[in-house]
Amino acid sequence: MEKGVKDTYGYLGTEPMKLREQLEQLAAAFEEMAKAESSEAAKGARDAARRIAKHAGALAEQLANSSEEVEAAVAQGRRQVEEAIRVRPWAAVAMAAATGFLLAMLVRR
Repeated sequence: MEKGVKDTYGYLGTEPMKLREQLEQLAAAFEEMAKAESSEAAKGARDAARRIAKHAGALAEQLANSSEEVEAAVAQGRRQVEEAIRVRPWAAVAMAAATGFLLAMLVRR
């Protein structure tokens, strides 16, 4: 007890206990708030992850379709080259030799 304070009703001795209880209740309330906020953050993170996964799935499907188109274009180009070689085999040999010569010149430099 402080000097000059009179404990008329006998409650001054219990004030520190009540203050401690109130502080503990306040700390518990803060913990609950933090848990609620972290659960909201976790929910937001889950939602964001689901949106990203959905977008990634759509992108993968687009890429699969694109790869099929590219594969078809490559096959078409290969067929055209093979047909050109069948039609003019000597021209194809001359083009291959010229290409080899140019590559050799570039590699030497």
